[in-house]
Amino acid sequence: MTTISNDKFIEAVVSAAHRKVIELSEEHIFFNGPDPQVMIHIWRKDGFYFSGTSERSYRPGGEIRANDLTTVKQWLVMELFDHLRLSLHLEDIGIAFRWLSPAPHWSQDLETGELLYEGSSTGIIADISTRAALNLPWFMKHSPERLFEIAHIESTKEVCQALFGMPRVPFAKPTDRQE
Repeated sequence: MTTISNDKFIEAVVSAAHRKVIELSEEHIFFNGPDPQVMIHIWRKDGFYFSGTSERSYRPGGEIRANDLTTVKQWLVMELFDHLRLSLHLEDIGIAFRWLSPAPHWSQDLETGELLYEGSSTGIIADISTRAALNLPWFMKHSPERLFEIAHIESTKEVCQALFGMPRVPFAKPTDRQE
């Protein structure tokens, strides 16, 4: 049985980022993010999968809650995307710590935090105060494996075309963020 701690995809992504997975349990791992002071966590609790970050702590704040591990893997590649590219000696696309414009057809229920696709429930809860709420839908158009492949594309223009369907990064305008 595959658990979070022995998931081959997660191990491959973390290894490509030159980080080491630390297992707190079969269902909770963490590793240092691009900023070594920030730890990235993936865990399972009460039938849900979570991802989040913490600063020098084993108690992460949840950024994403999903019914399946696929969404958390998409979040993982999103969170590490620029760092992965730099680790591969490729130019980053400048999305680390940046907000993207809302993805077409996606919105968020501001009361529950649930991401909605064309107004329909997805079962994915994103912390409204994090970049994940706006950025993750762009990455959900692709499988985690395809996202990892896209991170390896040499041309930043081709990367943007593959990720966003346009030759540039759709950075958010100040009016895109809902407070």
